[in-house]
Amino acid sequence: MKKILLSLFVIIGFSMNTNAQMWLTYKGGGGLATVGGSNGVQPGLAVFSGLGYKHQITKRLIAEGDVLFDIRALDYNTGYVDVDDNKIYNLGGGTYIQVPLTIQYMIPFKKKELVPYRVGQPTSYWFIEGGPYLSYGTAVNIYVDSTIVKNWSDQDNDIPESDLVGNTIDMGITTGLGINFSIRDGKSRLIVGTRTNLGLLDIYRDSRLGSATNLSIVGYLALDFSLTKRKHIKHRW
Repeated sequence: MKKILLSLFVIIGFSMNTNAQMWLTYKGGGGLATVGGSNGVQPGLAVFSGLGYKHQITKRLIAEGDVLFDIRALDYNTGYVDVDDNKIYNLGGGTYIQVPLTIQYMIPFKKKELVPYRVGQPTSYWFIEGGPYLSYGTAVNIYVDSTIVKNWSDQDNDIPESDLVGNTIDMGITTGLGINFSIRDGKSRLIVGTRTNLGLLDIYRDSRLGSATNLSIVGYLALDFSLTKRKHIKHRW
């Protein structure tokens, strides 16, 4: 996590010495949180917000790095029922600090707004994006079936106490799409978008307890604040 944050700040510092367009961005939103690979999970709520930095690297490509506070709440099916034959669920999810690094591809509403050999911003455009993310869980809730723990203990194959809590590190892939609008004469931009975050690491530390990977589908609003004054920057090639 520290290495990724340090790399992000180094990129920002280097970018300030270049002619590319740059933005500070704030985004927030929410949607659906669930896990893949675990049966009987009831999806819940995902809410996130945070700051990011954008750097235009070509006419159509923008690099973005975010630091987001990501909260997820869902219910794990315990496999048990109450006296009224209702399924009993256990609260799961967690709170993460998520750092996605994505590349956005711009699709302008009016193609002529992209001046040849210049890096510029059209009035409005669609975009698709994708890239990796790294998350650190400040609080991760999983369901641990005490019966399973006891069965392995009875076989003299104890599950360590340290494995009865969820993994704090999660890595995965972020993909998304959205619309970007110019406001305040191009000094700021409004973004309406959606993202899918697919975790690749198992939440459980011991496979004997089960298996699950993070998954969220969210919508968001974002505001970009320009760090540069130029609307178009001409390159020498």
